[in-house]
Amino acid sequence: MLVLAVSMTIAGCSSTDKNEDNVTERVVATDFILEVTTPTVLSTGETLKVKGTLKYTGIKPVEVTHGKPIIRFSFSGSNEQRNYADVGYVTEFKLGQVVEVEDEFIVTKKGKQNLIVDMTADISMTMNPIEIVVK
Repeated sequence: MLVLAVSMTIAGCSSTDKNEDNVTERVVATDFILEVTTPTVLSTGETLKVKGTLKYTGIKPVEVTHGKPIIRFSFSGSNEQRNYADVGYVTEFKLGQVVEVEDEFIVTKKGKQNLIVDMTADISMTMNPIEIVVK
């Protein structure tokens, strides 16, 4: 029984250590909160998985004109390019409404790389690049 308890404790610690390499950055502007979660340490050949969440905290419904997707990512450690629709979408945001966007990049370049987060909306939000170390 003691061996099982020790094994479970060690297994729990190792998964917690891996989660320490993830970061969530947050930007707040007027009635919106933008959060991006990404790993910050990867190796070449791995897949960078990022998630962006835009939450509306205002009380009155508001229409937002945007491209698709509303949250866009680019990663300097990959050669992948994205083709996005720049205009023509309108979303009515209501209190508590959340939009999630996920993306993936194959990591091809070593060293310090940057994840760039961009909003394609008539909402003014700027997030600094997130540094990712590629081993």
